[in-house]
Amino acid sequence: MLKFLLTFGAGVYTGLYVSQNYEVPRVDDPPKLVEKMNKKIRELIDGKKTPVEQIVHDIKKEAKKALDD
Repeated sequence: MLKFLLTFGAGVYTGLYVSQNYEVPRVDDPPKLVEKMNKKIRELIDGKKTPVEQIVHDIKKEAKKALDD
């Protein structure tokens, strides 16, 4: 039990430290994440690219979007 509490406390402290000292983007709400996942799955099923090509394309698009912001 003590090991769990120490690990949990260290994780909370690390999370607080990182969020205060670095620009950490906010995580979307779970329903929005599920919606994005369903959209990506539909694009993979309906798209002409292979799944690997589509994932690489999406990663590049999101990286460009993050750098532009």
